[in-house]
Amino acid sequence: MRVLVIEDDPVIGANVCDYLQTTGMDTRYAPDGIVGMELAQRERPDVVVLDLNLPGIDGVDWCRRLRAGPLGTTPVLMLTARDSIDSKRAGFAAGADDYLVKPFLLDELAMRLRALSRRSTGRATEVTTLGGLRLEREARRVRVGDAVVRLTPRSFQLIDLLMSAPDRVFSRPDLEREIWGDEPPGGDALRALVAQTRRAFAEAGVDPIENLHGHGYRIRPPASLA
Repeated sequence: MRVLVIEDDPVIGANVCDYLQTTGMDTRYAPDGIVGMELAQRERPDVVVLDLNLPGIDGVDWCRRLRAGPLGTTPVLMLTARDSIDSKRAGFAAGADDYLVKPFLLDELAMRLRALSRRSTGRATEVTTLGGLRLEREARRVRVGDAVVRLTPRSFQLIDLLMSAPDRVFSRPDLEREIWGDEPPGGDALRALVAQTRRAFAEAGVDPIENLHGHGYRIRPPASLA
């Protein structure tokens, strides 16, 4: 996922870019709205992180210009130091898709960017295949070959998330936040969910979840599911 970060504070900009890169995102940085617009037109990012108060072109005007051009459907997450309803109203009216108030948690920013990217590419109605594994989001169904795997809603969510980034190792905190939101259950809930999901796939003769001890989980490469 290509992310354009437009932020006039170089420390915040560097921290955001560095963290997003550790999650596997490809980042570009702009210190003001003018450079940001040039980069957007040249790089065509998948999602934009946009500060509200920018030199050159402020965030609200920048967002309006983006929406009026050929990149008008690009998701925009707006950052601001002001947690007022007027600021949020102005941002959303200009076309922002989401909003974060400074200071914010970097992992929450990454989580929201992934959600924006999924929605913008229409993943809710897509079919994803990986080797012999097929995930049908609209039908909420998973198949291995011709066999339908009976998954609970949370097991389906787990497989959907892992398949969204086949090369990525998802850490336990990442998975817990994505599946349970801001109040993960803790304890062995994730481990129990993984075990439950593996049992469901065992009837089809495969185990699509790889556990990298000390690092997290990822979907198995296609060759092992073919």
